[in-house]
Amino acid sequence: MIDQKKISRQRAKILGQTLLEFVVLFIVLVAAFLAMQKYIQRGVQGKWKENVDGMGKQYDPSGNTTTSSSMETNAETIVNIVPQAGGFTTWRTDTMNMTEDKTEHIELDP
Repeated sequence: MIDQKKISRQRAKILGQTLLEFVVLFIVLVAAFLAMQKYIQRGVQGKWKENVDGMGKQYDPSGNTTTSSSMETNAETIVNIVPQAGGFTTWRTDTMNMTEDKTEHIELDP
């Protein structure tokens, strides 16, 4: 004769384990999204900036316009070479200075 209480306890144990596995999986997924939040946010912001920059200057019915912008970037990397037993350890130095100037002039036809 089959013991119904024993079968019922086994089913409850299996359902409890399954529920626990889903909860742990959910927590891991939420933690992964929280850890990647800044990367996702920066990616979305970069895409928005790229799309807005691609639109160019918007039409202004009030008259002629000139827009100028300047961007300057500076970076430096240093290289050091240290002799060690069996070889050398190397670090590199690079210096980059970049300036980008943009001017846009819009004239309306008379």
